[in-house]
Order: sequence, then C-alpha cells, then structure tokens
Amino acid sequence: MIDRIRFVLKETWASLRGNFAMQVAAVSTACIALILLGSAGMVLYKLDALAQSLPSRFEAAVFLRMSATRQQALALKAEIERMPEVAQVVLVPREVAWEQEKQKLKDEVNLADLPNPLPDKLVVRVHQAEQLPQVAARIAQSPLVDEVVDSREELQMVMQLSRLVRWAGLGIGGLLLLAALVLIYNAVRLTIHARQSEVQVMALVGATLRAIRLPFVLEGMVQGLLGGLLAAAITVLGAGLIAEYMVRQWPLLRDMPPGLPPSVILVGLPLLGAVLGGLCASWASIRHVRI
Repeated sequence: MIDRIRFVLKETWASLRGNFAMQVAAVSTACIALILLGSAGMVLYKLDALAQSLPSRFEAAVFLRMSATRQQALALKAEIERMPEVAQVVLVPREVAWEQEKQKLKDEVNLADLPNPLPDKLVVRVHQAEQLPQVAARIAQSPLVDEVVDSREELQMVMQLSRLVRWAGLGIGGLLLLAALVLIYNAVRLTIHARQSEVQVMALVGATLRAIRLPFVLEGMVQGLLGGLLAAAITVLGAGLIAEYMVRQWPLLRDMPPGLPPSVILVGLPLLGAVLGGLCASWASIRHVRI
C-alpha cells in the first residue's frame, strides 16, 4: 500500500516537473476560468446585496388629519407599534416638518411669514418589504389618518429587480462554471494525450488502471489549486483597484452595501480550483486513459 502511494506521488511530481509548457497552459486555463467566475460572483453578489437593501429603505408616510391632537398622534403611534409586521414607527411633529421644509426651500422661496400647513406625520417601517402595502391599508382605516403614502408601485418594481438579479446571477454563475469545467477538462485531456507513451509503459510494468489514472487526478487538482491561487490574488487586487477608482469618480457609491469579503475569494477560488481540477481530471482520465 505504501509503495503504491509512493508510486502515485512520484508520478504526480514527475509530471508536474516535466512538460512545463503543458503545465503553464493548464494552470493559466484554470486561472482565467476562475478569474471570470470569481469576478462575476463578486459583481453579482454586490448587485444582489444592493437589490436586497433597496426594499428596506421603503417606508410608509402616514399623514394625520389637522384636527388630530398630539396625544391622539402618540396613541396611534403606540397602536401601530403593536402590529407584529411593524419594525419601527417615528413621529415627525408638524413643527419639525415645517422647519425642515423651510430649510429645504430657503434658497427658492421665503416661508418664514406663512402659517404651518403641515400635519403630524408617522413614518412606518416594516420587517419585510412585501408587508408594507397590507400594513398601510390597515393604518389608512383609522379615522385620525388623512393619507398614507407607501410607494407601492416602486416597491413592486424593486422586488422584481431583486428576483431578476438573483436568477440572473444563478444563470450566469452556472454558465461560467460550465465554461470553467470545459476549459480545464480540455487542458487535462491534452496532457493525457501528450503522455500516452508513459501510460503504455506504466501498463506494461503492471500498474493498475486506477494507479495510472490517479496521478492525472492529483495533477489536475494541483493545477486547479495553483490556478485558483493566482485567480484569487488577481481578482481581489483588481476588485480593490476598480472599487477605489469608482468611489473616487462617484462618491455616492460609498453608501452601497458591502460586497463579498476578500477572504471568501482568497479561500474559495483555490478550493474551487482544486475541486474542479480533480473532477475534470478524473472525467478526462476515465474517458481517455485506456490499457
């Protein structure tokens, strides 16, 4: 058993040391495939995080009647807070809203001498965005409420966008994964064809089919691992430089949700490369290594 393991490891090491051009081709192929996959994953993760964060910014603005007193407004606020779907209720007094409006329009019109026309307002946020229309409809039934603005159409559009980004991410990620498998498989297949004479020699000296195939599988795993390490370093470095440049050009991007942590890329791509390399090498060796 130990002799067989030593033989397999020796053949794997000899193959990795020899055929330098073929090794470079296999590692670079895995690297390119994993760079595409990792870059697409980071972009799609960012888009999905952004799409998921947008619904949480939607809220219902509840405008009370002018005849409603402050005590009634506070009582209604407490009643809404008891709803299980509601996460937070903020009371915006009419005085505060009027001062905000005057500050907003101070460069366009002087509102200092006008009476306050604004009512008290309640800002309602829910735990889940899709619950907002139902909660707004229940609040609108109160006799103290004059109007409820919940941006229902915009919310539905954002929810559709979120689902579209998620499904598009799964589709694009699947296609890139398939492309990576095909590229790595072809690189391993070419390696096997270039070493047919070695396969025949190993068969003549009594090596089993499994012992002949196993070095190719280990070689594919090492090639995928090396390609994954290179891809992870290039992807993280490139993503950092691009993100820094985009933030300098468009400072508003600072408010976007955080992207995929670099540690996931630095660990995930090498592991994924090793797994893909091993699977492709196993598939190629089963199809093309014959005694």
